[in-house]
Amino acid sequence: MKIKYFILFIALISAISLLANPVNAAAHGSITELTPVGAPYETQGPIQFICTNHMSGGGEYIRPSQCTLTITRGSYSKSITYNVPRLDNQNRDYTYTWNTDNEDFPSEGTYTIRAYWTYRTSWGRIGHVTRVTTFYSVPSPWFIVAIAGFLMAIAALARKKRWWLTFYAAGAIAVVSFIISFLILTGYDNYLMGIEALNIAYIASFLGIPSNFLPPNAFIFPDPTGWSIFGIGFECSSIIEISVLAGLLLLYPGYSWSRKFKFAFIGIAITYVANLIRMLSIVYIVNIFGKTSLYFAHAIVGKLIFFAFVVVLYWYLLTRPTLDIVRDKIKSGKFE
Repeated sequence: MKIKYFILFIALISAISLLANPVNAAAHGSITELTPVGAPYETQGPIQFICTNHMSGGGEYIRPSQCTLTITRGSYSKSITYNVPRLDNQNRDYTYTWNTDNEDFPSEGTYTIRAYWTYRTSWGRIGHVTRVTTFYSVPSPWFIVAIAGFLMAIAALARKKRWWLTFYAAGAIAVVSFIISFLILTGYDNYLMGIEALNIAYIASFLGIPSNFLPPNAFIFPDPTGWSIFGIGFECSSIIEISVLAGLLLLYPGYSWSRKFKFAFIGIAITYVANLIRMLSIVYIVNIFGKTSLYFAHAIVGKLIFFAFVVVLYWYLLTRPTLDIVRDKIKSGKFE
């Protein structure tokens, strides 16, 4: 009889423990990341996807399993299945990198990539996890070329009519459009994004954060829970910012051509370095505080650093010289 009550007491204590600590009672799988690295993909060629499988809970472990990644659009389908190793308290995350290409994609447009993971825990429970995201592949930049041509025609007319503000605005935007179109059409944008990812990985390693370059335009570095993979996309490559600065300087009517090219070279170099510092600051914060700090590092700290550089740069290359020109013309009585 005493044994019977003892068994009931142990069962009761176990049930209370499970209710009080539900997270530790069972392992649950989730897909915490499904990233098309460097998307949108402006040209045909290599593309890359990152998928991270995660285990939460600590009362058991997830046995070796498989996860399938599938790209679809209409009737088109392309997939790969990879092996997920055992996930437990010591190894809660597994990140897989799918290196493929978009050369067999049937058309330009939005594609869907789906991750489907079926797993079994050490207690025999079966789980199913799905995560979906979309990306755009091979958008055509020819409409940007058309806009650039139209704006260039407006700029030529404005110059002839001596509408200097219109000439400056239309011409600068046209230059920006031409630069971006040229990079996308030739594929040099991917080349520049790859160089930037390589530089960040090298500098981060030099500063004590072991990092490795992942072709075509990503890099991997450690964080407190495992590894983080960052891809350099078009928006964070500083190509747009460099193009805008080049357009504003090259079309500025108050500078000689030698001064335009000199300032453009200085501005491009500083903008590129500022973006490297921005990205390295994000890497440093995520390396110390983990993936949960990514939003704060990217949306706040990184942008503030880059914004500070840009403000100082524009002040010295455009604003202050303009004020000097206006002041000199006023003093000489030549201001119109």
